Amino acid sequence: MDKENKKINPENCTRKNGGPKLNVLWIVLDHVTFRHYKMTKGAVPVLPAYERLAREGCEFTNCHSVHPLCLPARATMLTGVYANNHGKLDNGEYPDCGLPFYTDYLQRLGYRTGYFGKNHSGYENFREKGLEGFYPEGYGNPYHTKEYREYLSENGYGNPVFHQEWGMPTVFKQENGRIISEKTYENGDYDLTETDNFNMYSAGILKDTGKVHESDFITNSAFEWMENCSQAGQPFAVRVDMWGPHHAYQVPWEMKDLLEADEIMEYPTFREPPSEKAKMVQDFRERIHDRNPLRSWEDWQPLMKRAYEHYSYIDKAVGELLEKLDEKGLAGNTVVIYTADHGDALGSHGGLVDKAGDMMEEVMHIPLVIRWPGAPAGTVCDELVSNLDLTPTVLEAAGLAVPDYMDGAGLSGLVHRESGCWREDFMAEHFGHFGIRAAQRTLYYKNFKYIATENDVHEMYDLTADPFEKTNLIHAPEYRETAAEMRRRLLANMDRYKDDSEYVTDIRKRAAER
Repeated sequence: MDKENKKINPENCTRKNGGPKLNVLWIVLDHVTFRHYKMTKGAVPVLPAYERLAREGCEFTNCHSVHPLCLPARATMLTGVYANNHGKLDNGEYPDCGLPFYTDYLQRLGYRTGYFGKNHSGYENFREKGLEGFYPEGYGNPYHTKEYREYLSENGYGNPVFHQEWGMPTVFKQENGRIISEKTYENGDYDLTETDNFNMYSAGILKDTGKVHESDFITNSAFEWMENCSQAGQPFAVRVDMWGPHHAYQVPWEMKDLLEADEIMEYPTFREPPSEKAKMVQDFRERIHDRNPLRSWEDWQPLMKRAYEHYSYIDKAVGELLEKLDEKGLAGNTVVIYTADHGDALGSHGGLVDKAGDMMEEVMHIPLVIRWPGAPAGTVCDELVSNLDLTPTVLEAAGLAVPDYMDGAGLSGLVHRESGCWREDFMAEHFGHFGIRAAQRTLYYKNFKYIATENDVHEMYDLTADPFEKTNLIHAPEYRETAAEMRRRLLANMDRYKDDSEYVTDIRKRAAER
């Protein structure tokens, strides 16, 4: 894409066919322990909605986030391009580069477009973009909004009271690794409509027995909107973005006894600090370890229990939304996409909390299932795909050709099991986190993964033999040719997607020195 001419005209997007316009329900979870669910034994999150969609649609087992942070990944899911092309590099503030949203194209076809839930995309012009719905600016806090208070009143629910069982200092601002601002809440009870104990390093239960969790409010609001569109005979495309299961892990009352803590097995890298990873990751782990009161796995098990139960409840809310689609006869002409922005490093690599500002698989490997009317059910696809590909996929659901400037590729052909070539490798981007500018690039190819950190270590893992990334093969003599091939492919991807900023000078140099 020409970086000097980013304003693309949605009117130029062409229809591929004249068939009926499918509705689109695109569900995005935030910060999931999906790797734990897929890769560990013992008690894990319970995800019947995910499994249902996998039985009824296509499960993508090799899906990775385009970026390990909320804001850049969400900006990509609106525009269909890499962070280096939309310009929103991390969770900070960046100007609008002028790219259209996928909704701009759909509106040209007569779609009503909605968005319910967490925004945190770096864009605050949703209303101007014709998006209906509920989406507080920035990260947002649904419990502080008048819409949520009206929801409680209309349903006769009391205020949500969060009983915190575990907490530690949450950093809100850092510069060059130095903490500028942090906050801690002591264990106890908090009314979520009054407190800021949200998006905090904390865990516990909601004491109210009603459907007061944000996911209940969001899915209920979105369904009412979809039903209204259907009654008016209008095609719709809607994003439903939960704030959970991101911390704080606030488990509704009915889910608090779902799992037994002592049945959660120790995470394979819990005792292994990230000694071979980038310095920023090692430093972050040390800060987490020093501030977290939990030490042994037995100490951690109750926290893991709440994190898994929180994930399970979010999935339950998705399941109830799917049931409502069935009841109202909307499932037969609605494409359902169920995914996440990124993962959660909780308990991994020496006892991490949060994302660690790194591209480890716990953060990069994400869920993706797509149920498409008329497509084969119960299929499994192991091709390299990403949430980068979902914006083009939504356009395909509307019968549109994918614009050339988009970096992602539509997945409709894979969902329908059509023959054809797919990408051989996939690159993901990262520009640093927690106030530290430390660009990283990851390249996936076959069973290998290569992570390059600007002015720091490079890593390579065989994800088939070493799924938890315990052994860095970058200096192993027998993998010298493999490493060279991974660097060649990484450089080719950086060239293809015009990833040429000042932040990746060292990565480019070292990739060229294979």
